[in-house]
Amino acid sequence: MPGGFFQLWFAVRYVHVASVVVLAGGAVLIAVLCATQSSGEPLLFAVPIAVVYEWIFWSVVGVTAATGVSNLGLKGEGLLGPETGWGTALTIKLSAVIAWLCLSLARTSVVRQLMAPTPSRVNDAAERPVAQDVTRTSRVGLVLGALYGATALTMLVVMWLGLGLAHGRY
Repeated sequence: MPGGFFQLWFAVRYVHVASVVVLAGGAVLIAVLCATQSSGEPLLFAVPIAVVYEWIFWSVVGVTAATGVSNLGLKGEGLLGPETGWGTALTIKLSAVIAWLCLSLARTSVVRQLMAPTPSRVNDAAERPVAQDVTRTSRVGLVLGALYGATALTMLVVMWLGLGLAHGRY
């Protein structure tokens, strides 16, 4: 194997793994933030971090997809067919990735709705506005935490399958 080819393969693989770690780590962080909120406390920290994570997430998903396809392309003739154990594992991994992306679309939609402006209500007793931010209650925190937890769990399954594919376990 020529030195330049190996260096390219290593760089692509490194970027792929690093991008997957960013995706999974961010999902775990937000799931933990949502889980640690007390029952009546608004999601003051989780929602703004989730908004930033969503921007990063969809940018990094593109990098992850490109480097994943490149990893397969760099295997070239050594790529095994779908009738092999390796090919079956790859099919399962790609199916899990599609499920993960569908879950991520739903999660992003929830985060976007959380960031939508909410109407204010006037408190009759004090005659001052009181934010009626119903969307940031503990129930929504549980839903958001569950979505990010499911994202992280799905990512762990995909990562486990990817490690097995990369290291010839199948």
